[in-house]
Amino acid sequence: MKVAVVGGGVSGLAAAHELLLAASGGGDGVRVTLYEQEESLGGHARTVAVDDGTGRVHLDLGFMCFNQLEGLGVEMERSDMSFSVSTQLKGGSRGCEWGNGNGIPGLLAQKTNILKPSFWRMVREIIKFKNDALTYLEDHEHNPDLDHNETLGQFIQSHGYSPSFQEAYLIPVCTGMWSCSPQDVLSLSAFFVLSFCRNNDLLQLFRHTQLPTVKPRSQSYVNKVKGELESMGCLIKTSCRVKSVSSLDGAAGYRVLENDGSEETFDSVILGVHAPNALKLLGAEATHQELRILGACQYVQRDIYLHCDQNLMPQNPSAWSAWNFLGTTSRGFSVTYWLNQIQKIGSVRPFLVTLNPPGVPDHVLLKWNTSLPVPSVAAAKAYLQLDQIQGKRGIWFCGAYQGHGFHEDGLMAGKAAAQGLLGKKCELLLYPKQIIPSWTVAGARLAFTRFFMQYVSIGNLIFVEAGGSVFSFGKACNKCPVKSVVRVHDPLFYWKATTEGEIGLGEAYINGYFSCLDKREGLLNLILILIANRDERKSRGIARKRRWGSPLHVIARLSYAKYVLRHASRKNTAAQTRRNISQHYDLSNDFFSLFLDKSMTYSCAVFKMENESLEAAQQRKLSLLIDKAKVEREHHVLDIGSGWGSLAIQMVKQTGCKYTGVTLSEEQLKYAESKVREAGLEDHITFLLCDYRLIPPYKYDAIISCGMIEHVGHEYMDEFFACCESYLAEDGILVLQFISIAEERYEQYRRRPHFVKEYIFPGGCIPSLARVMSAMTTSSRFSIEHVENIGPNYYTTLMHWRDNFMANKDQVLELGFDEKFILIWEFYLIYSAAGFKSRAVGDYQVVFSRPGNRRLGMP
Repeated sequence: MKVAVVGGGVSGLAAAHELLLAASGGGDGVRVTLYEQEESLGGHARTVAVDDGTGRVHLDLGFMCFNQLEGLGVEMERSDMSFSVSTQLKGGSRGCEWGNGNGIPGLLAQKTNILKPSFWRMVREIIKFKNDALTYLEDHEHNPDLDHNETLGQFIQSHGYSPSFQEAYLIPVCTGMWSCSPQDVLSLSAFFVLSFCRNNDLLQLFRHTQLPTVKPRSQSYVNKVKGELESMGCLIKTSCRVKSVSSLDGAAGYRVLENDGSEETFDSVILGVHAPNALKLLGAEATHQELRILGACQYVQRDIYLHCDQNLMPQNPSAWSAWNFLGTTSRGFSVTYWLNQIQKIGSVRPFLVTLNPPGVPDHVLLKWNTSLPVPSVAAAKAYLQLDQIQGKRGIWFCGAYQGHGFHEDGLMAGKAAAQGLLGKKCELLLYPKQIIPSWTVAGARLAFTRFFMQYVSIGNLIFVEAGGSVFSFGKACNKCPVKSVVRVHDPLFYWKATTEGEIGLGEAYINGYFSCLDKREGLLNLILILIANRDERKSRGIARKRRWGSPLHVIARLSYAKYVLRHASRKNTAAQTRRNISQHYDLSNDFFSLFLDKSMTYSCAVFKMENESLEAAQQRKLSLLIDKAKVEREHHVLDIGSGWGSLAIQMVKQTGCKYTGVTLSEEQLKYAESKVREAGLEDHITFLLCDYRLIPPYKYDAIISCGMIEHVGHEYMDEFFACCESYLAEDGILVLQFISIAEERYEQYRRRPHFVKEYIFPGGCIPSLARVMSAMTTSSRFSIEHVENIGPNYYTTLMHWRDNFMANKDQVLELGFDEKFILIWEFYLIYSAAGFKSRAVGDYQVVFSRPGNRRLGMP
């Protein structure tokens, strides 16, 4: 399918990118040609370099704050969305001046406001306005039958707002943003204006949202998209003005005619231009519906200046904010963006961008003009009828006019048009609902952000809330060069993470309270950063400060106690161990086959080459265990924790020995016995369904236990070694493979609740190497002959399992498991992989024997 995308601004870029992503992801073949009349892509996404007296400073002129940046992996930083209002009376004196960018000093920047009842009524009504607006939008967004034709004036009148509220807040904001006269403000669409104010955080006095902005400026965003488009085969034609788009005579498809007379035919066309320009390109072929709907979208031209004239800012610097509305209710208002605040520019020289100023500012650096849709009731009504023309004859429309006229509106429109063209549901643009937490959750969010500001110093964690708020912690560096962008979908994320720690983080993930931008590496990097900062603070001797009397700490301790009691009830007695094992290993043999290798080996593999298969690495690990146990043909070997039988089959095939394996999993037993029958090895291999403490008395030439001692428990470690002592012949060899935690963390770990203990391995306890050694010396005559840490291989093993698991998640669902189960297992696999990658945990192969063992030979 050939598709022409006309317009290389944000809408066109988004549409082309979405089309080609679908094609590269296995969709139908799509060939895209992108037309742009200017020399470069990006439209209003414009970056200029100016001299601030000390060097060159790069400024964004139209692409300042944007809610959809993280999807392309560009580097972001938090941007301020505060605003101020400064009205003037006749004669030029101040009427009312206030701002919310500097807290109470900004609100009371004009001291006489303190004594004005009208000012305090305005403040109360701004608070009321937020609640009224959110209720109105909630009702209208979830009930399409409600009338969207209500004007802003009708909304104001029905809710009884005062003149001071209108003159010192609402009218300045609206006239400054849309260049309409104060008299026209009240005839604007109520739904359009209120949704704009909500989405851009203009409904509240304080705690304004910190939206993301492009750290290296918008040109890096455009370059990133351009590079990806070219890598996916997009033909980009800049300095190429399209003259017309017309249907082919007697055939399906469209002819795109360029200004120089050249033309090309396409199956479909996406017009990523202003609505009037789209109608101009279609000419006489524009349908009645297209003329009616797109014709309702009217624009006004605006002069824009980049300058350093402080006269277009509030008189009191305390009121200076990111957005500054200045003017009179008779002549209209202008809006000035303070770039230093929005783009975190350190220059002492103020860089200002003013739209629609009353006159030419002083110290002008650059002038240009643009157009913005007028949010009339007719335009708002037309917007709701876009589905009547989208794709009806192979032509799709997108642009910022399908929203409020800003870049994120254009991006969302471009993505929606591309999805519609591909046969996916093309919905009207909906902004993500801003997170509005309860007071308890708001307290948890405050505690969370304060803690992370202190805790995270290395590695970069960025939390992006639905609706735009961004929190950034730490910085990538040599000690921790990774970065993770986390999308917070529900404010309960903060509550769970603050009151339940690591388990809370896992539960927040499996409940969908957050996700990571990078589907494969994002969660891994999040956990790696947390581990790195824990170790960094430990190395620097920084103790965690606890507020013992705080309500959140009390709740956290209660949650902690709940999990501790639950874990205590799973103590590994002979009866309880059977239940603990069954809960995990008896899930389903078909389930485990979806992510393990063909041999069904569920422990750390040993890799020798970067691209080696998981199956080959597992076979190598099994051979290592057999070799380290020095198994020979005449031997009888005991395997404690025999799994699905892979070690049994390989050992007997390799050596011809006799083998006895024990397991507590009925599913594993059935699978292993069937595989032994298939291999014809029943006379050499026996499996027992019993606890290690109840194995019939016998002296074995070797004992191997791989990945089982982690299920024994701290209290029963001595008993495990006592059993091995009784089962092993005098010259026998014991080989253990087990996960191990660092000694300095073992005591805390075994007493504390843990996600893996709670959701994956009930009753599990990863020992430290020292705990294994102490159990050995207490309960046996064994000594250590060999130790090898194969832990780094476990990261690779787990990532193989994770990738297999996620690739087969549809089959997991077909087995009767749900989406929450999938998230539990994804978190478990990634969490474990992070532990091994950071070397927070290891995996040891240890060889034990008694003194004077003749099988080991002379040195």
